[in-house]
Amino acid sequence: MKKQIFTELFAQYQLPLYRYLLQMSRDEDVAEELLQETFYRAMISLKVKNMIQAKAWLFKVARNLYIDRTRKSKSEKQMVERIQAEQLHTSEWGNPDEHLERMTKRDRIEKVFHHLPERMRTILYLREIQEFTYKEVATAMNLTESQVKTTLHRARKKFRYYDQLLKGRDTE
Repeated sequence: MKKQIFTELFAQYQLPLYRYLLQMSRDEDVAEELLQETFYRAMISLKVKNMIQAKAWLFKVARNLYIDRTRKSKSEKQMVERIQAEQLHTSEWGNPDEHLERMTKRDRIEKVFHHLPERMRTILYLREIQEFTYKEVATAMNLTESQVKTTLHRARKKFRYYDQLLKGRDTE
């Protein structure tokens, strides 16, 4: 029975968890490693009461593993250099002007996103990208729904503020 539940969990959450970890780490190898560790821990210790709790638990474990890894990782400067090097190898698709515009917008969004504090960034990601309910975010983050809504409101406000700052810099 546990094997069947684990198989269902893996099938349902492998891709969303991988995307979440890739968004956070910006490294495919790290995302895959953390994904494996997340499911390993699930296989060992997850007691499934319902699938919603399992989803929140998996994302919470993935988040904690990512945080632990970044604490142990090299300096942020090296991480930024790696991201920039990867962006140089991005292939161009379609009209070069449109591609440049998309890349500029994506880069600006990434910069704005990474200016947010980790907690705001995670809540915003889970709610907007992963489409978690407020309750699921609250469970994954060990917060009340009210705290999630307040933090999400503040994160969106900060996101808009930083976005306007970067837009202003780009036009100067």
